Amino acid sequence: MNRADGATRQAGVQPFATHPLRRYAFAWAALSGRTGRHLDLGCGTGDFLAVLHEHGTVTCEGADPHPGYLAELAARHPDLPLRRLGVGEPLPFADRHFDSVSLLDVLEHVPDEIALLTETHRVLAPGGLLVLTVPRRHVFTFLDPDNAKFDCPRLHRRIYSWRFGSQVWHNRFADLSDNLRGDMSVGRDRHTNYRTAELLRLLRTAGFTPTTVTGANLFWRWLQIPALLTGGPVRRLLERGIHLDGRLFRSANLFVLARRLP
Repeated sequence: MNRADGATRQAGVQPFATHPLRRYAFAWAALSGRTGRHLDLGCGTGDFLAVLHEHGTVTCEGADPHPGYLAELAARHPDLPLRRLGVGEPLPFADRHFDSVSLLDVLEHVPDEIALLTETHRVLAPGGLLVLTVPRRHVFTFLDPDNAKFDCPRLHRRIYSWRFGSQVWHNRFADLSDNLRGDMSVGRDRHTNYRTAELLRLLRTAGFTPTTVTGANLFWRWLQIPALLTGGPVRRLLERGIHLDGRLFRSANLFVLARRLP
């Protein structure tokens, strides 16, 4: 890890200090003291990007293939530049345009990991920073709920429809007109949980030099799954447990900082 990466972790107040998803605290620590143009790839509804846009020191842009997510984020932050991505298509940005890019639990959803990482390398300026998080392969990987739609499609449909309604299930998992099945790109049939060596190999193949490798959580899937199915005080209690698990353990999620060298 170089001194610049370390310095960024000392800058700014940590707005994600108690957030159950530790990847947001990791990304904030890496980016809060930086300047320049930042791209959040796979920004979703902006859980991280909106906070970085409002309280960070970088100039933010967001991009995602999901039109509904982008519409929701645009309604809340009309001044935030957003671009819709085509699944599997080149990024619609010029070479060396950004000083930093975040990919927060996105790589495991795309149809071609090397293609996306290579495109990310292209749009980063020399010396630019990539903030990357993915689920890590570990003893409880079999609990990954994002694979339920592939492993147990009928059960997944029943539970999801019970929790969110049959129309929402249809819009997210049956209507593939946006080339997405839920948050997964059409053409990908697993939600990958990566070994550390495998992820670092992908990054180096795409031209990146990893500088920091860490992680979070161990038992969180045992809490995340019931949290997805409930709400109110029960969900808040489960999320506090997820947060504590993320502070105590480092096995279930993989967090990496990497540089595009000149």
